[in-house]
Amino acid sequence: MNKQPSIAIIIVSRNRPDLVERSVAQFEQDSYPNKDILIVECGTEPQNLTAHSTVLYSDDDFKGKCFGHNVGLDYLNLQREYDYYLFCMNDVFINDKTDFLAELVSVMQQNPELGVVSPTEKGAKYPGAEPQSVGVRPVTTSDYLFLFMRGEVVRKYGFLNAQFKYCWGAIHEYSYKLYSDGWYLAYYDHLDYLHLGGTTYGNKATKTISREDYLVNAKRFAYQYFVDTYGEDWDTRFWQTASRIRNIEHNTYQAHRAYWASAL
Repeated sequence: MNKQPSIAIIIVSRNRPDLVERSVAQFEQDSYPNKDILIVECGTEPQNLTAHSTVLYSDDDFKGKCFGHNVGLDYLNLQREYDYYLFCMNDVFINDKTDFLAELVSVMQQNPELGVVSPTEKGAKYPGAEPQSVGVRPVTTSDYLFLFMRGEVVRKYGFLNAQFKYCWGAIHEYSYKLYSDGWYLAYYDHLDYLHLGGTTYGNKATKTISREDYLVNAKRFAYQYFVDTYGEDWDTRFWQTASRIRNIEHNTYQAHRAYWASAL
């Protein structure tokens, strides 16, 4: 019998041992055998560490979740390579299914040009994130909450750019790189998750900036980064690249550029 593909699950957290315990339990209950769970503690204080904590670094100003996931990936790269990587927040939980990892592997195996896939979210405000009846549905971007990624893609492109301290926009840049090389991103309609939300920024336990400051900073950084890095027409160029070979319903490049501009 062939060995099942390997999966590395990288979860980032900051001073939330309660969520770490719940998140680890979710993945331990999944019967998929060939998996490793890595908990990256982003500036977590000693009293808030758990038995699951794998990597800890000091981070008084909180460099962000992209930075934390990259720390976790660098740690793993020193040890071994995996067939698939799951980059997950500590407050995201798959609904109604205990076993879902094998299902995500199957989706990847059936769609060889799929680089990144995300479950959907009922009631989500993120464009395209609501579950439909399509199955595997190409998108410009998905919400950066639960990203299941092909190992080949991770080895070539790494993870989301750690310069995005507030996360917003990082998946847009990453998707442009993938679509430029013939890969694509998708939502998978047959899995959906619960996102608790508001568990890091503005939460007193995590010692971060307020939610209001986070929203303003995230918008301003993303807007200026893309104009400075890719030019004034970046959203048009990104959309033309993504949509030339895939049928995509929502142009999140354009939509989010307009949303980010509201903080200028």
